Amino acid sequence: MVVNTKNKDSVVKIDSILSKEIEEFIKKEENRFRFVNKKQFVDLAVHEFFGKIKKEVKTK
Repeated sequence: MVVNTKNKDSVVKIDSILSKEIEEFIKKEENRFRFVNKKQFVDLAVHEFFGKIKKEVKTK
């Protein structure tokens, strides 16, 4: 993973297989409007994942 630390919005390289899976997921009819591009998908997926983890930590 390569991270650019020059600005707040870091550049992260995604594995090519994962990138293709994301593209295929986004192209599905039901996902086209929610996820406009890969960056938006990754941002939302990570945000939802962290939200889920935070809820699990609070309940323990």
